[in-house]
Amino acid sequence: MVCVTTGSDPLFAEIVYREGAHPEVSPHGDVPAWVSGAPAGAQGPGEPGEGAAPRRRELLVPDLDAFGPALRLSPAQLHRLRTRQRWINADGHLVVDVCYPSRQAARRDELSAYADHLLSTARDQLLSPFVPVSLAELVGGTRDEDLRAGLAGLFDTIRGVLDSSELLRTWGQYAMTRTSLAECWRDTGPLGGNDLRSLAAAVEHAAAPVKRRYMHTSEHPAYTAVGPRLRAFPGAVDLLTGTGYAAAVCRANTALADVVRRDSEQGLFTSGFLVTLDDAFESGGIWRSHRPGAPEPSGDPLIPAGRGWASTLPPETGHGADTDLEPVDLPLADDTSLGSGELLRSDGADVVWRAPLRLAHLIHGWFPLPSEAVCDLHRSRDRYPALRLELDHSGQTVDEKEAEQHVAVDLGQETPRLTGIFWPLDFFPGLMIEVHRRLGAPTIRMTTTLLRERVLIGDRETGHCYDPRVLTREDVPGSDRHGDSAAGLGPRQLVMRTVRRCGLLTLDGHALMDRAALPTAAYGHRPARAQAASLESAVMELFAERVLEPALGSRDPLGHPHHPARNGQPVIELIGYRPLERRVIRPWGVTDEGGALPGIQFVPGHLRRLRPGCFPSEAQRAAFRDYCRRLGKADGWELPDGYTFVTEHTRGH
Repeated sequence: MVCVTTGSDPLFAEIVYREGAHPEVSPHGDVPAWVSGAPAGAQGPGEPGEGAAPRRRELLVPDLDAFGPALRLSPAQLHRLRTRQRWINADGHLVVDVCYPSRQAARRDELSAYADHLLSTARDQLLSPFVPVSLAELVGGTRDEDLRAGLAGLFDTIRGVLDSSELLRTWGQYAMTRTSLAECWRDTGPLGGNDLRSLAAAVEHAAAPVKRRYMHTSEHPAYTAVGPRLRAFPGAVDLLTGTGYAAAVCRANTALADVVRRDSEQGLFTSGFLVTLDDAFESGGIWRSHRPGAPEPSGDPLIPAGRGWASTLPPETGHGADTDLEPVDLPLADDTSLGSGELLRSDGADVVWRAPLRLAHLIHGWFPLPSEAVCDLHRSRDRYPALRLELDHSGQTVDEKEAEQHVAVDLGQETPRLTGIFWPLDFFPGLMIEVHRRLGAPTIRMTTTLLRERVLIGDRETGHCYDPRVLTREDVPGSDRHGDSAAGLGPRQLVMRTVRRCGLLTLDGHALMDRAALPTAAYGHRPARAQAASLESAVMELFAERVLEPALGSRDPLGHPHHPARNGQPVIELIGYRPLERRVIRPWGVTDEGGALPGIQFVPGHLRRLRPGCFPSEAQRAAFRDYCRRLGKADGWELPDGYTFVTEHTRGH
């Protein structure tokens, strides 16, 4: 919501759309390669700029009717403002030079920027106790990390609803009705179906060389900006004023995306031209057309890759610059300290300990023994050369051969262990195992521990306690109970494996990796340009899908990355993997696998309207004050008139 101060009456509006407005983009949509995907503040080909607070020219589309007729300017006033082009341009848009506080802020998308706004400027509104259900109640606290994860989940839910709707189509963060898009294809006027087909053909063949007599022609990638290109169609100018411009740009990009999906193989058309989206923000979206003479990095052609800007950067040199490499299997730097066990009890009669299951345990069928149990096993090994293992997977049915099995004791290894264990198929790296050994007995018992409810961590769903650090490190692409190798992984899987295996690891399983070190870590040496470009394209896809997230850290004099950034050290870009733990929502009355846990519905605290003449009890007034206190609102909040407070509770069997 904005108020533009003009020479007469102020201009009240809501900004509903924004895009880059780089001055180097021609009125017909031709774009210099370096502009496509360039960071804010870039000054030329391969020149990202040195300023800590980059500037970028942007076009904002205001909705002048957002506040209703009382605050809307008259047609004459609006015409006068558009004619003068002092505060808004002839199309009714604002063109501004935006100064970002940091390079990181300039790279944020709209949803990330909105989340930052809610967690800072609008924090009181975000934590208001008068909303139907507080976000703090949903995430179980008021820490910024928890609130940000909760907001991301809500945004993903809204996006999922929009994407799954049979009535809507989406382009980026914008939605349109399928009916309006179909009507646009049927329309024979300006910016109708004929113009959309012409636009698709022009984008596809934009890189076709111009044949000149007596001159050698060469083919180079061509970059076409959708916004300016639409203005070139006869009769289109009047349709691109006001909010009509935003609607036309989104429809045109959606139409181009449909043509790419329908008529090409991963962007490669039968004409030999490769068409991909290169920049989703600048000038309504920049599309790249190229006739490749050699295989190019594969990936989703609709994920912006920024190859225009990348093509102007200095060429790579050194080992692997021209030769494809195979990914390497680097050892875990923190392998010895990862997932160490914990002694729970040792009283002379029993030894009880707990440790997470490791990938090596699954592959080779063994489990470590603590020193307290080793001493007793040394004494009793003549009587019991083998032990009977009783395995109880809480809440789950275990096969008879796995529930009771005979295992060997190997005390000759550096790590004394039980060997010959057949682990159930749903056991995974990080699963917490509690082991009970009665001293002198021929049996040993292993059990897992149930969580309060089933959770989803990445692609792993479980209802049992786990070690998040081991889960992050070892439950990765290319790793299962049959082996552990990066061979044959695609770029996306290789990025996920490398970040989770090599990144800085926090206690909650959050991994952060130096973005510049990703190619070398994945391949052992600096890979070929095409391989590095494939990894970078995969990173952008995973960012767009919110599987990974960008972050900032610093690098010390020894070259080691740190997070958060340390004062006095150069700031570097990081790739973050955050294993968000999401509750698994099941239909009412459905039980978990095994039938041990009945379906239970958790109801958070919330306001409920009362019937006329009814009033809340003192207990509910006190409960609401306590609720406000937990949200950080301890300044005498009272229930609004006509409402009572329903405390949190569970419903179910």
